[in-house]
Amino acid sequence: MARRKTPRLAYCEYVSAHPDNSSQVWRARLLLIETVKRVHPRFLETLSKEVFPFYRKLAKKGYDFDKILWSASVSPYDALTTEGGLKSALAKWAAEFNAEAAWLKDGALRTLRDWYVAPDWRKSLRWNAIHGFSGTASTGEAFELRFPGWETELLTWARYSELLRRLFEKTLLEYEMKTRKLAESCGLVRARRKYSPDNFDWFVLYQFAGQSSTEIASGRYGDDPDSTVLKGIKAVAQLIGWGHLRKPKVKRSRKIR
Repeated sequence: MARRKTPRLAYCEYVSAHPDNSSQVWRARLLLIETVKRVHPRFLETLSKEVFPFYRKLAKKGYDFDKILWSASVSPYDALTTEGGLKSALAKWAAEFNAEAAWLKDGALRTLRDWYVAPDWRKSLRWNAIHGFSGTASTGEAFELRFPGWETELLTWARYSELLRRLFEKTLLEYEMKTRKLAESCGLVRARRKYSPDNFDWFVLYQFAGQSSTEIASGRYGDDPDSTVLKGIKAVAQLIGWGHLRKPKVKRSRKIR
């Protein structure tokens, strides 16, 4: 069986160190949602069946969702009214799936708005993919290089081009180091090049579906040992800026009297 291709999450060299401002983290979060739709669709199906009706009811009453959904200064979920039962229904959904991250609840609220104005999106369980984030200016200075012209009566072309390339490589390396220092001084970090799609599957099964790492390791993914699954889950948690993984279930043995 051919391995799945893994497109890069970021096509740039540096991204913001803050998860909510990182283009790489946002793409990883969208990839997580796509994984959810394939691995554990009940996550979004429940949002549609049990939470959306509360959104629709509140919207029909004239509640101004657009006032809070795109505010740059407040979380839509935090600003949401407690009237109408939507906020409590959303909180219940998040708790049921161990999905209480702020960005997920905010994204769910924006997704409910999309489903309300575009019913076809609700049928396909399409997640809201719009994300606004503030960037940090870290553009390097213009790259410039001056070199004396070719004195044709003193140097061969081979010698002249060798000297020019040598200076070019030296100047280019200095420019790279200087610009990298600028980016890092602005709080940016190197973008991650590789990730494993299997790790996203494992994260969904562990965090949202409630499976143990042992169950995942012995399930559809073959002979992956439990320690490999745990490392993969933690790798995704770091990639998407997930604060706290759910606590593993502890089996209590019955005491024999």
